Amino acid sequence: MFSGFPETLRQYGFKTDVRTLLDMYRTMEMGLVTNLGSLFDVCQHLICKSRREIAPYTLAFWDHFLGIDTTNFNTIDDAIRKSSAFEHWLSQKLETGKISGEIDYEKLIDQFLNETLQSDLQANIQKELDARKHLDDDNPDMADRKSNGPPGVLQATDKMVDYSKISLEELIERMKRVMEQQKTAHSGGGHWIGSHGFSPYGHSGHGLNGIRVGGPAHAGTARKVLGDPSFYPVDLDAPITDNNMDAALQALKNIEDIHPDRKLNVKRTVEETGRNGGIVIPHFLREQQDRTQVLLLLDNGGNSMWVHARKVQMLFAKIKRRFPQDLKTYYFHNAIYDQVYEDEARRKPVTLRKVMENSSDYRVFIVGDAYMGPHEFLAPFGSIEFREESSTPSLENIKTLHEHFPFVVWINPTPKQYWNRTIAPYVQQVFQMEPLTINGILEAAKYMNGIKHF
Repeated sequence: MFSGFPETLRQYGFKTDVRTLLDMYRTMEMGLVTNLGSLFDVCQHLICKSRREIAPYTLAFWDHFLGIDTTNFNTIDDAIRKSSAFEHWLSQKLETGKISGEIDYEKLIDQFLNETLQSDLQANIQKELDARKHLDDDNPDMADRKSNGPPGVLQATDKMVDYSKISLEELIERMKRVMEQQKTAHSGGGHWIGSHGFSPYGHSGHGLNGIRVGGPAHAGTARKVLGDPSFYPVDLDAPITDNNMDAALQALKNIEDIHPDRKLNVKRTVEETGRNGGIVIPHFLREQQDRTQVLLLLDNGGNSMWVHARKVQMLFAKIKRRFPQDLKTYYFHNAIYDQVYEDEARRKPVTLRKVMENSSDYRVFIVGDAYMGPHEFLAPFGSIEFREESSTPSLENIKTLHEHFPFVVWINPTPKQYWNRTIAPYVQQVFQMEPLTINGILEAAKYMNGIKHF
């Protein structure tokens, strides 16, 4: 019965595999799943990464476990009414005399779903580990000794805690006290601000109805979401590392979509308006959401940039998860002349004029250390590479670039105190320049949203 569920989920657009089954079996071993309703809730917690996925997940669950295939019917009610599960449930009600008189299918369908998917998960979770007892036993002022695992290794937990009965004020106060002590990244466990644990603050874990700090939504139950990287227990002015990479990514996610035009999903809006007694709730096509456009120009040449290449590439590789369709990456060496390159080896040139054919709505990040001779940046034919020679100085090219793209930030991986030893001051006359730190990324995001500081 369970083995085919991942395949059904894939038909509804989810990327699932055998690990989904293992997670389901693990929760059953914990005693959390005792009926179909609790299975529905647990699977939603394991599978849905955002509220947007709850609707397709629900249809997939109904399809697999109740035989309700909504793809062949005009409305969901029709699909439920024609399903064998509903017909069996209705026949039992009629035989026992629990339904008499005229049949109101709309009410019966709601009753069928409520009874069939009635969940006792919350009671089971509270039996598994009581939130009040856990917090009473946990010392929020405990000192942080060292990371609880090698970098990059997630220590997932089998425990699950529901903090719905704990006041939000208490959770925030405890989180602040924990944050004062926390010095390193953590995963797993029930104390620290981290990931994949059961503490009431963090992300991607099994602490329900708590505070999500950074990272992706897991079950969509968080009562408060803190996207501000200042809540991360890290040095905001330290260079980007593996340990604070998520904080930098969270800052980048703060960039807002400036597109006011979104296409209305007419069919769904009409259907939902009818179901809601004439109350119009507009629904938009999914492809029109989260359309922020980002263009990345990356200096990947020379020994000076080589030491920064790994963290820069990792950071912007992860950005693709945020901007899957609207991230374009180009490469250059030292300065931007008449062309940039589509490939890391810089073998496929693209003219700067071609780049500027992209919409001016693109937010442009230029990543480079600005470490070069002044003549490379200021003089005609200043490039040290023959193929890059141009009668137009690089300084003029970046001014032209900025005229087309109003939102441009140069991210400099060199510590700020050394910028005066490079041509950075010349660049700063044209572009906003920020260091490759969490605070720098945060300031860049603010600038991209139109919050300028100069």
